[in-house]
Amino acid sequence: MSIGIVVEGPSDGSAYRALVPRIGNGQDVIQVRECGGKSRLKNGFVNFLREFQRNPAWQFSAAFVIRDSDCSSPQPIEGQLQNILEASGFTAEFRVEFFATPCMLESWLLSDLEAIRTVAAQRGHGAGTAPLNIQIAKSISSGDKDVFIQVLTHFGLPATPVVYGEVAACANLTMIGNRCTYFREFMRRIRAV
Repeated sequence: MSIGIVVEGPSDGSAYRALVPRIGNGQDVIQVRECGGKSRLKNGFVNFLREFQRNPAWQFSAAFVIRDSDCSSPQPIEGQLQNILEASGFTAEFRVEFFATPCMLESWLLSDLEAIRTVAAQRGHGAGTAPLNIQIAKSISSGDKDVFIQVLTHFGLPATPVVYGEVAACANLTMIGNRCTYFREFMRRIRAV
């Protein structure tokens, strides 16, 4: 079974390429489309869904349109995207799911500092020896992207799409689910494909 994913940008694409196969039941992400921001995703995701459908070799079982909620309630954002799809008149031959990550992808990746340490060690950085003097909130906040970048910098890692993917590949999914209950909903939807 194959899944197509439409996301905001390259860091999201890299992370979801790593997360979805780990969560799923044998689903492969064979196509990821990066939009270049929230407004471009909102205005362009239908064209990517059409592209997914045009190529019968891909044989999608589902497509996920994923964007950050920026700490707003996810359901209205998901509903807005659903309304855009319905207004377009396009009917997909595969299941289409809309998912608004509360608050942002970085909120999930911050859930497991050990994964970040592991990536740093794999890249040959002597990470973890100096104390981490960065306040990581116990609840999700809109500043998680800045905090995530500070943590990466502390461990000698650049905030690149490749690093996002490596952290996502190592992250403890249970820890993410404990920090953000809506991540468990994301896992449920992926596994339902």
